[in-house]
Amino acid sequence: MKRSHRRVHRLFWPVLALLVGTGLALALIMRAPPPAPPTVVEGQR
Repeated sequence: MKRSHRRVHRLFWPVLALLVGTGLALALIMRAPPPAPPTVVEGQR
């Protein structure tokens, strides 16, 4: 493995990890809210 190849790998993996982490965080933030549970009126059964 040449020095330039090693340098590319040292830069590539942290950048890839940051991109995956950012994507996961955005997916959790931007996801649709859960559906609201149906409301039950106390007088009707």
